[in-house]
Amino acid sequence: MGPRRKPEAPRRRSPIPTPSPPRRGPSLGTSSRRHGQRRPRVLKEIRKLQKSTDLLLRKRPFGLLAREVCAIFTRGVDFNWQAQALLALQEAAEAFLVHLFEDAYLLSLHAGRVTLYPKDVQLARRIRGIQEGLG
Repeated sequence: MGPRRKPEAPRRRSPIPTPSPPRRGPSLGTSSRRHGQRRPRVLKEIRKLQKSTDLLLRKRPFGLLAREVCAIFTRGVDFNWQAQALLALQEAAEAFLVHLFEDAYLLSLHAGRVTLYPKDVQLARRIRGIQEGLG
């Protein structure tokens, strides 16, 4: 048997009550308060973007990408681009991407998910066919 312990005397309560720490629910790694504040902010941003007609991608990076792709397909020959031509190309690209993501999200909802997976985008392109889905 181990060493005998001395029985502890019962502790007295102090006459002045000490403030107890605030109770919290079980912690799951992230705060539920932060999660609750994020959702309305995201929905507000979605509504704002749906109302607007301005471009979603920045003009400068898109223009650089378009020039780079043009240089690849013309074997290094530099072409001058009109600003209106780049703008028209960007409008078409954004319209294509938005429509593709709409279709892919409908496919994810059909599968009973809320999260958009790459396989949803691949299936949307495949269903569209060669003409609409870029091969």
